[in-house]
Amino acid sequence: MKVSILVPVYNAADYLNQCVGSITGQTYTDLQIVLINDGSTDGSWKMMRELASRDDRIEIYTQPNQGVAATRNNLLEKVKGDFVLFVDSDDWIDPDTVETLVHEQQQGDYDIVMYQNLGNAESTVYTQDQAVALFLEHELFRGMLWNKLVRSSLFDGLELDETISYGEDSLMTWYLLQRISKMCALNRDFYHYNGDNQSSLSNQTFNGKKFSSYMVWHNITCDTDEKWPQYTDVAHARFACEMTQVLLAAVVAGYKPDKQVSMLQTAIRRDGHLMKKKGISSPMMRTFSWLISHHYRMILAISPIMNAYFRMKYGE
Repeated sequence: MKVSILVPVYNAADYLNQCVGSITGQTYTDLQIVLINDGSTDGSWKMMRELASRDDRIEIYTQPNQGVAATRNNLLEKVKGDFVLFVDSDDWIDPDTVETLVHEQQQGDYDIVMYQNLGNAESTVYTQDQAVALFLEHELFRGMLWNKLVRSSLFDGLELDETISYGEDSLMTWYLLQRISKMCALNRDFYHYNGDNQSSLSNQTFNGKKFSSYMVWHNITCDTDEKWPQYTDVAHARFACEMTQVLLAAVVAGYKPDKQVSMLQTAIRRDGHLMKKKGISSPMMRTFSWLISHHYRMILAISPIMNAYFRMKYGE
């Protein structure tokens, strides 16, 4: 069984050797390794050519800068394997990652094998219904693509939404779940995240791009209302929680109120009461949710205090 490992590359010259080395060094060797340079300006393309010259499983391509969603779509067009695994170019994986995931997949013919540190939970098999419910809770099972071995055929006819800059992978994961029969979650974390790369969207100062997560959860809740009505309250509760987190990031960064802020406030006021009903988020988060959806300007005025609080609680 061939596995296609897909790596979008943008200004990752300082990390590529470690990233690609962790892929070529996998104990499972039947791999297609595809890297696309998304208009890097730091020498990433030169390094990619050097890496490809050392291993004939590596395919490299380059393009003008299009963003991560477009790059992932272009990577998916190159897939020749039976399963797909994404790895970000500034991160790396354990040597037995693919071997372990493939072995697990073959035990139960799963459509997706997810891995992460599940705390005290055991590795578990989920039906589609169970996986959908777990995703909507969005705590144990989140939407990132990089911790999931996915059957390639599930991507047929699907594309990441290139108009969405934040959370587009969650929306893709949601669409994939609509096509599975069963999935497995392994209680192990193979993935190593490099938090030092400041070109990563997750490390950038808050900007309007993060408001695009509204469309992610709007689409998910609309789908849930139609296809999974038994989970509609959970979906709307999660919508309110996700929008609260976006507005908290905005206010901590001193983002001034505008139409986008107002749009998120409206969603939170509509669905925020469901956060307590469905047990989603902490009492403190629910308090922030109410305050920020009704009194954004007041919270903005004390944003330096908010900033200090979050630095103390979560670190730099």
